[in-house]
Amino acid sequence: MSWPWSQLGLPGPSDLPEVRHAYAEKLKTTHPEDDPEGFQRLHSAYQLASRMARQRKRQAGGQPPESQAERPVPPPQPPEEREEFDFDRLLEDKEEDPRRPHSGDEDQDFDFDRLLQEEESPSRPPETEEQDFDFERLFAEGEAERAEARRRRGEERRRAQAQVRAWARERQRAQEWTQKREYWQRQEQQNNYDRERREQFSQEEERWQGTETILHTIEMMYNAQAGVEVWQRFFMSPLFQQHKGGLDLIFGLEDFVSAKNLSQEVRLALFTAYGFDKGVARPELRPLYQMLLPAWRAAGREKNRERSLVILGVALGLVLPFLLGPLLDWGLIPAFGVSLGIVWIIWVVRKIVITGNIGRNVSKKQERRSIIKGTVCVLGLVLLLSWVRTKPELDWRKLLPAGDPREQTCRYIEKDFGVKVGSLYNLSETYADEAHDNVFYLEGDPTNRRFLAGPDGERDIKNGKRGYTTNLPEMLLLWELKEFARAHKMEPVNSLDQDMEPWETSGTFLIVLPISEGEEIISELGELMDELRQEKWYKALATRCELVLCSAEMEEGRVVLIRIQPGLTVYSTAQCLDVYEETFAHSCCAQILKELELDRDFLGDGEERYSLTNEGMAQMKGDKCVKLYGLNEEGAVAMEYYINPKLRNIYCVPGNFWETGNAEEQIGFYRLLYWGDRGTFNLFYPWLRVD
Repeated sequence: MSWPWSQLGLPGPSDLPEVRHAYAEKLKTTHPEDDPEGFQRLHSAYQLASRMARQRKRQAGGQPPESQAERPVPPPQPPEEREEFDFDRLLEDKEEDPRRPHSGDEDQDFDFDRLLQEEESPSRPPETEEQDFDFERLFAEGEAERAEARRRRGEERRRAQAQVRAWARERQRAQEWTQKREYWQRQEQQNNYDRERREQFSQEEERWQGTETILHTIEMMYNAQAGVEVWQRFFMSPLFQQHKGGLDLIFGLEDFVSAKNLSQEVRLALFTAYGFDKGVARPELRPLYQMLLPAWRAAGREKNRERSLVILGVALGLVLPFLLGPLLDWGLIPAFGVSLGIVWIIWVVRKIVITGNIGRNVSKKQERRSIIKGTVCVLGLVLLLSWVRTKPELDWRKLLPAGDPREQTCRYIEKDFGVKVGSLYNLSETYADEAHDNVFYLEGDPTNRRFLAGPDGERDIKNGKRGYTTNLPEMLLLWELKEFARAHKMEPVNSLDQDMEPWETSGTFLIVLPISEGEEIISELGELMDELRQEKWYKALATRCELVLCSAEMEEGRVVLIRIQPGLTVYSTAQCLDVYEETFAHSCCAQILKELELDRDFLGDGEERYSLTNEGMAQMKGDKCVKLYGLNEEGAVAMEYYINPKLRNIYCVPGNFWETGNAEEQIGFYRLLYWGDRGTFNLFYPWLRVD
């Protein structure tokens, strides 16, 4: 007898009910707290035996096996015993008793006599013939002072010894507390482990009992030929919903569905209970899903057929009044009544002749309710059309559904943003190609501005679904920024991606600021952003849209002043001005010095790079300049830089230039610096004196 049958107490390969019965009997004698390794072996043997029983059953029924024949798996080996720690040995206090004095300290006393011998003996007054000294009193006072000194030394010694003993007691208590804490932690870990094992066993037992109850219940319901409502209530009960994800229940349902001739309604109820209409969430559910899928498809086909018939009846009810009215010279209301009667007769005849039963699959109450609903809908539509006929100002094209999804997208955009747009694809045959499939334009715009849009699912405003996607808000912002740049004679609004069509945008807009005198531009840009924030389309900006205020392109990149996401944050003019006045010009000038290789001893071709620091603004040659220091490795000022970005002048002064009594008159033109394709700079340096 091989494993796992021997573990379950079976003579050999058995059927699934026998395996489950044997596992239930073994659970009564195998408890995880008493024998955790035995419980683990028993559970592994049960899982393998169940899988082999189901595979053998499917092979006997002619079904292909789910996988190759599985070889017997040896029982899991019990885990190696952990090394037991000798906590008694670890808890022994091997340290010396702090109360016991250390060797060499018993006779050690503080030399209080030496410390107390600092007082100077009082000077003896000069003897006079008229003064007589009381020598006995003086000797007595000296002896008293020496006794008081000895007493003070004794008290100091006793206090020191008491402090040492107190420190020793505190240290011992700390060690004892540490040992107790470690012991409590080990106990807590052991208790947590035991509690988890008990909870695991109880959950496993509860899950097994619930699975057995569910399988027994559906067997009884099948034998009793319960109705569809009973099956639906059971599948939606808390018991089934709680245990429907268990592998044992899934395998049991697979065997039950494959062995029993369940009705289509019961299979559909089980399909819905597992949520298979939304897809298969787990791989182990796929066999059950394949078994129940035909019932779901059949129900869908029946629902579509019923829906088509309802639509046909409604359309017939709408058309007949307008045909019968002029033909028979009837009014609208009589013709409407006759049409309803015709539709009702056709409905009843179809149910009797084709299906053979008016109430097949549905109750008579539901049938009557459906007829009443159809009648009310037809009446409402007829009244609506009659009212529309009295309103010639209404546009019939907007009341009817759009034939092309692009036309519907145009209607949605006009309703959401208040902007009339059109599809470039539908404008003429010239643009009827794939390149202009999703390209739209603003109607009545002389500049012929275009953007992208397209249908996207159903429209549900409450849940944030517009029914389309578009970059119109981003393009509107880009057009406003381009107009702002053109009005202020700035560089065109740049984008990080230059390889896009005119109707595309990356959502990142670069506003290039001058190095100096850009305060007015920042303030007017803030006013523009405040005005645009009131527009209806501005609130629809995507969160990926970004506005970047930066410098012109350099070799090492751009110097960014600030980054703003208009869809999330508000443009702060005060914040931008503060950053611009404090750091922007100095950061740009520092990068210019680095790229021109002036941040070093450029006269002596030195390799040491200077650290550039912000020193505010200063006057040089009557001009307001940006001032920076170049610090060497020792932190000393090796070079002073005065930069006029507007005139493109750079004044370089050695660190000790002013200290030696030199003046600005000695600073003159030195050479012309070429800064790639971004222009030139004039370099000024003190006149060199030749010895």
